[in-house]
Amino acid sequence: MCLFVKLYRIIRKLFKITILQFIKTQFAVMLQRWSKIVLSVCTASLLLAACGKKQSDDNPQTTTYSPSIIIGSDNGVIYAYHPVTGAKNWELGLPSSVYASPLLYNEMLYVGTVKLPPFAGNCDTLYKINANTGVLIKKMTIAGATPFSIKATPIADGKLIYLATTNSNLYAIDTGSAAVSWTFTADGPLESSPTIYNGQVYFASTAGTIYCVDKATGLLTWSYAVGAPKSFTSSPSICPPFLYIGCSDSAVYSMYLTSPTSTGINKWIFKTGGAINSSPAAAAGKCIFGSNDFKVYCVDTSTGLKIWSDSTNSNVNSSPVIYGQVVYIGSNDYHLYALNIINGGVKWKFATNGLIKSSPLCYKGTIYIGSYDKHFYAIDSVAGTMKWDNNVNGQMQCSPVLDDLSRKNNYNSQVSGYTN
Repeated sequence: MCLFVKLYRIIRKLFKITILQFIKTQFAVMLQRWSKIVLSVCTASLLLAACGKKQSDDNPQTTTYSPSIIIGSDNGVIYAYHPVTGAKNWELGLPSSVYASPLLYNEMLYVGTVKLPPFAGNCDTLYKINANTGVLIKKMTIAGATPFSIKATPIADGKLIYLATTNSNLYAIDTGSAAVSWTFTADGPLESSPTIYNGQVYFASTAGTIYCVDKATGLLTWSYAVGAPKSFTSSPSICPPFLYIGCSDSAVYSMYLTSPTSTGINKWIFKTGGAINSSPAAAAGKCIFGSNDFKVYCVDTSTGLKIWSDSTNSNVNSSPVIYGQVVYIGSNDYHLYALNIINGGVKWKFATNGLIKSSPLCYKGTIYIGSYDKHFYAIDSVAGTMKWDNNVNGQMQCSPVLDDLSRKNNYNSQVSGYTN
């Protein structure tokens, strides 16, 4: 009996020691594992905190922007699309219709509006917009001006913007302060865009007068009147030393600019069968324009003689753009035409569902054009096939402008695109 009791006590003692050793061993293992887990959590927390830390001002993150093809319409909205994909970069609503093409100048976009129903109020304002973001920078209101609309694309040179308006005034406006440097009053409303050459600003009125004024002072250098009721809604184009402009009397006038201060001298007058709202484009000895007699004309710049003409099925109010050896121009017959510059042969024509009064813009093998069908198109310049289109919910008379972010070139259409 005593032997049995002693044996029992020995076994119990051994068992107790084994259990305690087992518990100690397992506790040590668990402690080691938990230590690793806690260390991992702490490390992850530190990394997350570092990622969320504000960047030092010495190493700021840079914002990148995409190139934009920019267009306005009569719904009062400016749209910026990626030129390759057609994806919308931004849009900005303005209080009235946009007929004049936007001006891109020093990374800023300048846009004018017209007063048409259902919009109300005066439109004596030029809008300054960040071209990268579409953010409105400034409303450049001209204090004390008679209410007007802007149907002509402004132009810029140095620190001044030159703005033609329907209240018969040409304004020179400071791009920064919006202060008016000078004002020139013409004999009638100004609905076409001015142009600059050799220190002079050239523009024309609906009362039938062509003006040349000093760009620094606004003083009249010379004027040339064709006489009422003739009128100019075509914008002057200059291919030195000649100025070309279309008139309501069915003619294109070529004026020889002998010097900055000389009176414009008529070199030739070319008559068509209809009023000319299209602004001529001149290159390589050829002057090209459209007419309300349904035709596109090519005239020799030296002689004023016709080289070729090509017929469409309606008025041609769109202004042509020359790209390589091809002329691109729209017609009221709903088509965009690609014409051989040598003989006027039709290379292709692209059909839309509305009038085309705006002017095309050409960039890296793509033609951009707006239509009265409320669609903005990107078209292959060689094949004439559509790359993409966007519905802008408004009719387009203005022409597009392209910002490729290079700051070396501004890609603008020929003119504002406004026609009567």
